[in-house]
Amino acid sequence: MRVRRRAPFICVVLVMWPVLGVAGWAWSCDAGPDRRAFDWRLAEWAEPMGNGLMLVAFRGSEGDAITHVAYHRVVRVVAGVAPELPDEEAARFIQLVTEGDLEPLTYLVVREALTYGTDLDQQGLPRRSWGDPEEDGLNGNERRGG
Repeated sequence: MRVRRRAPFICVVLVMWPVLGVAGWAWSCDAGPDRRAFDWRLAEWAEPMGNGLMLVAFRGSEGDAITHVAYHRVVRVVAGVAPELPDEEAARFIQLVTEGDLEPLTYLVVREALTYGTDLDQQGLPRRSWGDPEEDGLNGNERRGG
């Protein structure tokens, strides 16, 4: 009797083992975002959001179309154009100047993004996203979003 009870379990394991192996291989192919795609030299435009983040859109390396977006945390907002950052701050932060209603506004944002998004749909929303709560750059510890 015990052989009969184990036989279905062994059959399920033998059938599911290759399926799970292929699924694991497919998931491993979905690596994190490419660091080169989020180079600040490819930044096309930036827009402050109401939640304290700055949306930065990046164009693809081949053309002018926006292909990637990232959300960066805003640390400080200064009216007017702020002076250059000291070297120790410039390594961690970047300044973005936008046109305000009365005068330009300078946003000090964290250089490394909080969220990365790729594969934009027709509305400009990312189909694939990764969160980086440590804001330490694209180094493999990002978590895949929805």
